[in-house]
Amino acid sequence: MHPYLIAYRILMPRRYRHYLGRAGGDVDMCHECLLHGTFYEEYCLYGFAHKDDRHRRLYLTDAVRDHICRQINGREGSRVVMDKYRSYERLKEFYHRKVWSPRRDTAEEIVASGMKYGKLVCKPVNQAGGRGVSLLTGHDEEYWRRVVAELLAENFGIVFEEVIAQDSSLSCFNTSSVNTVRMNTIFRNGQVTHFYPFIRTGRQGSFVDNGAQGGLFASIDAASGIITTQAYDEKGKCYDSHPDSGTPFCGFQIPLWDDLLAMTERMAHTMPDMTYIGWDMALAMDGWCCVEANKGEFVAQQLTLGRGLREEFESLVFGK
Repeated sequence: MHPYLIAYRILMPRRYRHYLGRAGGDVDMCHECLLHGTFYEEYCLYGFAHKDDRHRRLYLTDAVRDHICRQINGREGSRVVMDKYRSYERLKEFYHRKVWSPRRDTAEEIVASGMKYGKLVCKPVNQAGGRGVSLLTGHDEEYWRRVVAELLAENFGIVFEEVIAQDSSLSCFNTSSVNTVRMNTIFRNGQVTHFYPFIRTGRQGSFVDNGAQGGLFASIDAASGIITTQAYDEKGKCYDSHPDSGTPFCGFQIPLWDDLLAMTERMAHTMPDMTYIGWDMALAMDGWCCVEANKGEFVAQQLTLGRGLREEFESLVFGK
């Protein structure tokens, strides 16, 4: 076996090894990764085993996106996006809830907040994909003192957030998760373009809606706010309706869509050094609010639409 293929198999995270052999050629998959930085799951989800090199290069893989975003996004803005508390500080008016950080707030203040609300969300400041997110619940002071002390001792780089009270119009997909819209904005020459938004919804019993944690996603028409595709998960399985609630995806109208477009346009203007940002937005009982800012992957859109978006994206961000 070629040394590169041996190294590729060794370095591949265990959760992705089921892709080997399924993809249509381990050597080709390894070659695509080493030469173009294409991740294991991207190769399989986009069907690269059945595409020639010209068609593969039409896709916005994470490696390509990172390369482009290093050219179009400012350093300071990128640092803000990658830090959940700095994002909150910059965009506080759009959060519509309180976020606490050990950088600014004492353990006593966090404990008091937990007792007041009865539940808080805890997140690592610089993780994505729903990794490390937990829901803390309890009214007992001893519980909050113990939990907060344990979390701060283990990892100081976390934030605590007030839980979003989701509007019932989007909880119809799944009641246990806050189901969000990823609204991607491209800000260039003072103008904002909403670039292929999509909905994300969790599975029954899951608190988060991220695809990396088993969630589903479907593309939304940016002009109307209507879901236009079937939903997929990150294993490539397709769904006409939510498998737990039975709510159909295609044709569903996202409520208050014009409000969401207007809010995310204002948000994009608050960070003018960032040409491209992916905003996670939740519909709370009192309207839309920002969950967090992201660097914005393209797996959901390209998988649900069945085509690559690289040429269109580059045309918008570079003005080609």
